[in-house]
Amino acid sequence: MNSEDEKSSKTGTITRSLVIKVVLVAFILIFVVWLIFNIKDYGKVNLIISNEEITSSDQVSLQKFADKDKIYFFIDRIVKSSLDCSTVSVEVDYYENNSFTRYKQITFEVDKNFKYLSTYIPQEYFKRNGRYQLKVLLDGKLMATREFEVE
Repeated sequence: MNSEDEKSSKTGTITRSLVIKVVLVAFILIFVVWLIFNIKDYGKVNLIISNEEITSSDQVSLQKFADKDKIYFFIDRIVKSSLDCSTVSVEVDYYENNSFTRYKQITFEVDKNFKYLSTYIPQEYFKRNGRYQLKVLLDGKLMATREFEVE
């Protein structure tokens, strides 16, 4: 074997190992990017409010309600298949003096495997016209906030 044959076989070996390393690094980068885009929503919730019963997360939230409307809300997890909590608290805040202040709170005890929670808030909670804010807490941790107005 002469020196040129040795160089070409080393070049072939280096090229194959380099290609394997590049492909491995590319797979790792693709996996990391996939994690970044999918894990950011892990554990987050959808919060939808409406003046009619909500049956799925496909519906759109309303921003304004009439004085006598029932206000329905719908909560489910974005990525997880269940709420995965034991208590769901919904805080109603009222806007006055240039900030939201806590007005009412409703707490539900649920099984960890509930897929979603959908119900309405009694209209007596919205006697005053103005801006309100709904906060959803799962096991005491703030998960979503939605502002709306009652006219």
